[in-house]
Amino acid sequence: MTLTTDENRNNIMDQFIKPNLAEAFPNLEVEFEPGGGGEDMANKIKTYNASGDMPDVFWNDAGFFTSLNQAGNIMDLKPHITESGFLNKYKVPEALEHFDGKIYSIASGADTYFTPVIFYHKDLFEQAGAEVPQTFDELIEVSKKLKDNGIVPVATPGKDGWAPKLFMLQQMVQIEDPEAMSKLVTNETDFNDPAVVAGVERMERLVKEGVFADGIANLDYGPAMEMFTSKRSAMLWMFTWELPNMAKIEGVDFFPFPSAGPAYDQNKVVQFWGSPLNGYAVSAKTAHPDEAVQLAEFLAMQDALYFESVGSAIALETGNTASDLDPLMEKFLTWYNGAEVMIPSMALNSLDARMSSEMSTQGARLLTGEYPAADFIKVMNQEWEANTWFD
Repeated sequence: MTLTTDENRNNIMDQFIKPNLAEAFPNLEVEFEPGGGGEDMANKIKTYNASGDMPDVFWNDAGFFTSLNQAGNIMDLKPHITESGFLNKYKVPEALEHFDGKIYSIASGADTYFTPVIFYHKDLFEQAGAEVPQTFDELIEVSKKLKDNGIVPVATPGKDGWAPKLFMLQQMVQIEDPEAMSKLVTNETDFNDPAVVAGVERMERLVKEGVFADGIANLDYGPAMEMFTSKRSAMLWMFTWELPNMAKIEGVDFFPFPSAGPAYDQNKVVQFWGSPLNGYAVSAKTAHPDEAVQLAEFLAMQDALYFESVGSAIALETGNTASDLDPLMEKFLTWYNGAEVMIPSMALNSLDARMSSEMSTQGARLLTGEYPAADFIKVMNQEWEANTWFD
């Protein structure tokens, strides 16, 4: 069971995994179950975990790892992939290790290069007389110009609090104070931190200023993407896993989230998506451990081959000669590799299952424009105190 929420995941399955599986494993019969994503995936994993009958191989996520580990339903892959030599194919093998020294998931390593940016249509900006904003206030003003010209300023997935949990809160905090965001990720501060409060208030302001598409709280991933690709919105707030697809659209460029304070340099600070827990995992109770680990290795390699084919940077060596990069990807890597401050994604590195679910719920409520930032902070602080991730 794996993610089936976005074009990349579906392309990996349809163009790489399924066509190559029979040749790689002629003696295996493999049944695939679409996992969906977000809360749908989490609920399926929760049901399997409670029953103790996990899929042999499944996509792991920080949001539900703790409960899987506590139930003894996820395998430590380290001894297996060390013996097979698969671990040696990673440029930085240590990046796969959880803080307990074990390895629970393997993937292409492309996650390390995924970060949220603002994609935009250059011609729609020109049409509205707008320039790329350098500050948060300028972002608001640009959005007003676009709206005055009949153009939706920003599309991003808001349903189930997807964008608020995965990057929006983090970006709105770190564009003023990267250090405060780093401390929140590592549990050295809480939601009462002035920089965190200010970040939540920025989210509230974005909604009330009409920056987002109408009904943003119910806008799903696919419709958000379609709104941008059809040019019904001028900007798309999204992770760079969509960059290869965006590079195919004429006139699309990107810029980092603009600054809300002197402590933040948009050319030096990035949020990275990578987590050692994200990737293909194996049930500790599988009846076929050797075959399951081999299948997980195969799946990780298909991920790598796919991302390599579309010009993405990866950490898992495929043995192929690197191809020329698309100009947009080259621009991205120049910017990303120049970062001096790299902050892990809070959603993947700081939240237990309950906290993750609550952040989704509260984030979606904040996007309605009818839920005060103060209420969001109050609830999230209560959940933060009960968060078991750091126990």
